[in-house]
Amino acid sequence: MSETRRSVSFVADYGAMTPPATPAQDTAAPRRRSEKSRVAIIAATRDLLLERGFDGLSIEAVAARAGVGKQTIYRWWPSRPVLVADVLLEDAHEILVPVRDTGDLVDDVVSWVGKLAATLTSARGNAMLRILTVASMEHEDTAARLRAGFGDPLHFSVRDRLLAAAVDESRAESAAEAIVGGVVYAIQREGRSYSRTRAQRTARLIVESLVS
Repeated sequence: MSETRRSVSFVADYGAMTPPATPAQDTAAPRRRSEKSRVAIIAATRDLLLERGFDGLSIEAVAARAGVGKQTIYRWWPSRPVLVADVLLEDAHEILVPVRDTGDLVDDVVSWVGKLAATLTSARGNAMLRILTVASMEHEDTAARLRAGFGDPLHFSVRDRLLAAAVDESRAESAAEAIVGGVVYAIQREGRSYSRTRAQRTARLIVESLVS
């Protein structure tokens, strides 16, 4: 598994799925229509997830909101969980940022954790975290895609910064697991009431124990 993997859309090239028109000059039109439909479907799915949650989302509702037929959705996403996973991963770039290296390991990790906690306790971020959790329980293949596109990159961000500071690999793995898992689990349990200060305090205690 590549440790530099970022979230990747399930469909590599939506436009390429549209059969080309016979005249070469007409090929752009169906591709534009495909992209317009794709954007509408993603926007509709995102809005409906926030309004109704994962359990309240249906392909029929997405199709109606996006103004497309159900078969258009199924052409690109074979199931509801796959569609939801793609939409969640498309938004994940706002969270999946590496821990910067300023030369101060403790401050770098604590600052990163503070931003993670702030994002996941915002109204939108917390809703998406709840949806991601429920979607992961629906199907194992969906859970695997969400782990690879969301959970693993968070873990690797912290672990790689610790390794860059010459922390032993096994300790770096365990510390990254404790930091990311501890914060995400606490937010899943307590929701938006979990404070950024608590997340940073937890991260500081763990990292300082590695460098003391």
